[in-house]
Amino acid sequence: MLKKGQGPAGAAARPSRSLELLVGALAVAGGLHVLLRTSGRGVALSADSLAMWSASANLLAGEGLVDFAGDPLTLWPPLFSLVLAAASWSGLDPFEAGRWLNAAAFAATVLLTGLWLAKLVRSPAIVIGGVLAVVVSYPLNRYAAYLLTEPLTILFMMGALFHLDRFLHRRPETSALLGAGAFAGLSAATRYAGVATIVAGVVALLFNRGARLGDRLRHALAFGAVSSAPLAAALARNWAVSGTMTGDRADFLLPERGVLDGVVSAARALSTWVVPGAGPEWLDYLPWIVAAAAPFVVAAVLVAFPGAWRGGRVAAVPAPDPAARTCLLFSTVYVVVLFATVGSYVGQMIDSRYLLPSFVPLVAAGSLLADRFVGLPARGRNAVLEPAVGVVAVAGFLIHLGFAMHKNIVLTAEWIHRGDAEWAAYNSNYWDGSETLSHVAGKRLDSMVYSNHASLLWYHDDAAPPGTYRNLPTKASRLARELDSEGSIVWFDNLPVAEYDVAHIAAVPGVEALADWSDGNLLRASSGASPP
Repeated sequence: MLKKGQGPAGAAARPSRSLELLVGALAVAGGLHVLLRTSGRGVALSADSLAMWSASANLLAGEGLVDFAGDPLTLWPPLFSLVLAAASWSGLDPFEAGRWLNAAAFAATVLLTGLWLAKLVRSPAIVIGGVLAVVVSYPLNRYAAYLLTEPLTILFMMGALFHLDRFLHRRPETSALLGAGAFAGLSAATRYAGVATIVAGVVALLFNRGARLGDRLRHALAFGAVSSAPLAAALARNWAVSGTMTGDRADFLLPERGVLDGVVSAARALSTWVVPGAGPEWLDYLPWIVAAAAPFVVAAVLVAFPGAWRGGRVAAVPAPDPAARTCLLFSTVYVVVLFATVGSYVGQMIDSRYLLPSFVPLVAAGSLLADRFVGLPARGRNAVLEPAVGVVAVAGFLIHLGFAMHKNIVLTAEWIHRGDAEWAAYNSNYWDGSETLSHVAGKRLDSMVYSNHASLLWYHDDAAPPGTYRNLPTKASRLARELDSEGSIVWFDNLPVAEYDVAHIAAVPGVEALADWSDGNLLRASSGASPP
């Protein structure tokens, strides 16, 4: 007998109103937390953030989609920069707009995932557990506070999976198929890794046993055409302006690293998902990792092989909802694509950010498999093993939840007070009250100011010959002209993470030190200066 919240096979009953309201409240809480974390020092910025933001600024200035160096934006798809440009065009500050956009995307992801699970999962407790795992997720919350593509990409991916599952297993309507294709296309136009959504969708449609071969081919072709159109347009534009599909990535190649290095780095990243905050010293947390991961492994084994713990007696074992297969298929394809590109070709370490798009689908699949385990028939149940598995599962979930909440509370308090320490130089809010800003500007310059990162060091001065300085598209260029007609460099030397110190920069031919303060320096770069 089906419990409340689950309809007949292949159909989903409407969840209770109270469960929907609780999911909505958790989604709102997740969005508000993102806003709270970024309320004190603004949205966190990285080098990727500046490249995509600078393209939006240059687009509004009529210079096209080019980054701070004047190069065409090809290393990243254009959609995120276009969204920021649209926000700026409407009068919003792009950094503030990005902050609200990320919070809204995070909340929408929680809401979509929760309502999807509420329609498919029998147990309301498992629904809430799955939603909480997303809401308090340390990696999701961390990158939702950055001006990066992750929140929007994950939302588009989940939208694609939701519509794909609806077409394959609920209501095979054309609108669901086209909706899946549209969301998959948006994910790939936001981040190149979104191509995994396209590949997973085509594979799922081709192997759809509920349709004839001719219908499968037509469905896959329609989905592929809709989903690949935005990415094809972006790649064609990239080729036209740069002669490459996704930009010149020679600087990112690390041939000394292989697939095994990627596996190790991925394992360390995943350890921080199981026990948030484990960090590089993950071996110190091994007992906690095992304790938190064990129930999921045990549950997966018991779900896959129920007869193994019931003396071979399996009575009408319910199949897991097919949405679990859809999510697991996407996660598998995504990891394969990740290792085929980042892990092998590029050679970069596969960190938590690279793996992040697979997080929510894995939570959804885990919730659906857990629901199957809870729904196993009573006949032949092991009176000792089942309660033990339940206790271990609940304990593991509570361990994960406790670590995640603690890590988020600590990080949010830190970011409100001082911003992101790793990329502090990219956000002028970090330097409020500094001696350098008091001498140089006397007030904060919007959200962006100066950097000690080599690729962002050189100001573009409209009064200087073209190409004299690299284009850092901030209002700092106006400040530089006010300080010195040849262009000036403001350099913060007291940073948690520094690529160079001021001595390296002052030693560059054509650079002259003008002033030295407690936390920064003012230098002048003549037209003969060249980056180190």
